[in-house]
Amino acid sequence: MKTKSTIAVSLLAGAGLASLHAQPAAVQQFQNTQLAQPQSMLLTNLTVGAAAPELYRGENLDVGPQRILRLNPRPHYFDLLFDSQVFYTDNANFAQDPAMIGSTVFVNTLQAAFTPPELRLGDGKISTSLGAASQWYNYENNRMSALDFDAQTFFLAGKYSVGRWQFGASANYTRIVNQSDYNETYHEILPALTVQRVFPISDTMLLALGNQVDYHFSDVPTTLGSRSDVNDRFDDMATLTFSWQIRSRLILQPYYRFQYSHYQYDTVGTADRNDYLQTVGVALVYYFNQTASLRTFFSYSRKQSNDPFTPAYLEFGGGLGASVNFKF
Repeated sequence: MKTKSTIAVSLLAGAGLASLHAQPAAVQQFQNTQLAQPQSMLLTNLTVGAAAPELYRGENLDVGPQRILRLNPRPHYFDLLFDSQVFYTDNANFAQDPAMIGSTVFVNTLQAAFTPPELRLGDGKISTSLGAASQWYNYENNRMSALDFDAQTFFLAGKYSVGRWQFGASANYTRIVNQSDYNETYHEILPALTVQRVFPISDTMLLALGNQVDYHFSDVPTTLGSRSDVNDRFDDMATLTFSWQIRSRLILQPYYRFQYSHYQYDTVGTADRNDYLQTVGVALVYYFNQTASLRTFFSYSRKQSNDPFTPAYLEFGGGLGASVNFKF
């Protein structure tokens, strides 16, 4: 027979799981998609004055493309991005086999940002950005389509570039809502610090090593006394990226990323939690011009956790994407 304390813990565990996993795939899918954006999405070439590769996936969605060695001779104040991608993942619900659900995922993004010209400071340059993005996530599999969701993000970012080094700071606010009734299921404030070192190999090849530290101040709906901040966490991400301009308009970019996440509370809310996420991937991007591009991408991820209620999982995914980016 269970004691009262055991029953209380069991109820709390169930409540915590209900709160955290009310829309688990949505939160995980949003965060993984931001990190998995092909780095070369806004990369035009690797010659002097070209856009440097991103420190983390989706960074260009925050601050716009950065220059390697010199200023863009034509300053732009506004950046408007339309992006659409479709990909297949063999683990859309981020579960362990045999509970994995495969699904095609459609992600459409609309972003507008104010990006004033870079300012020179000492031997380096400062770039800033302020804007908002809206994304729509839709699952093809009927077992997942009930979790179709929208994500809205407001961001402020700045970066200091000196020589082959880049140092950045940013703050994002993101909320996730169900498409069925537009009820909010998650929101977070995300401050981040980044550093990157670029190692040119030739006029068409470079290597980039970067690190990002951030903290997620999150909130989820509570049930029966569960914690609303159960998703609060500290991240440390290290990324190694190789970029090769195969042709004048064709970029190949393999990468490896290791992410360590420390949660103050596990799913039940009685102990801390440590997650480890490793991802290897590659993107191939073709640029029709400075505005439009088409890409294909593939990635393989492995996640581990010391939280017994957080499944370790493997995921393979790949797909196609297209972007139209207007700067004026």
